Amino acid sequence: METMEIDIIEKAGEMFQRYGLRPVTMDDIAKELSVSKKTLYKYFANKEELVERAVDQVFETVSERMQGLLKSSGNAIDMLFAMDEVVCSNIESHDPGLQFQLERYYPELSAKLEERKRGMIYKMMFHNINQGKEEGLFREELNAEVVAFLYYSRARLMTESDMNHFRDMAIPDLMREVLIYHVRGIANAKGLSYLEEKLLSEKTKTKK
Repeated sequence: METMEIDIIEKAGEMFQRYGLRPVTMDDIAKELSVSKKTLYKYFANKEELVERAVDQVFETVSERMQGLLKSSGNAIDMLFAMDEVVCSNIESHDPGLQFQLERYYPELSAKLEERKRGMIYKMMFHNINQGKEEGLFREELNAEVVAFLYYSRARLMTESDMNHFRDMAIPDLMREVLIYHVRGIANAKGLSYLEEKLLSEKTKTKK
């Protein structure tokens, strides 16, 4: 990928995030980059393609962070807490208005992105559940597909604008409560014991 192409995608992404998908035009992007509109069309057939590339870049950034967790040390419960940090960070930077515009003006792109997100989360959860079973932390009878679906649904719900019921609660705190609920539902006695030790350790560190 050429340097100019990368610059265009990054600048477009910044402008979409700041002003929204609908208001930003190819002229605006060209002006911001101090290049001609012809230069933009050299790399992108139209605005829709540019929107897709900008969305792809955001997804790939999150995906790389998630994939990195597969190689990290720690057990399956540690991995869930690490995954939650990535998801939480993504939700905090998420703009519900931007998501609405994506669904309304670029429905096919929105559906494609949601399918990729679902695939990524399912992959991570299947790996996590198998790891947890091998480590003797999760219940052997767990249905991996059901658990993965529930985790995915939770992550998606947290990005919905109707979360106003919890508007007085910080997102990390809300996410932590739901994560603990999730772990308690899939862990066996050994896993629950480890969870309690982990929570106690974190509480002790916070007090210091």
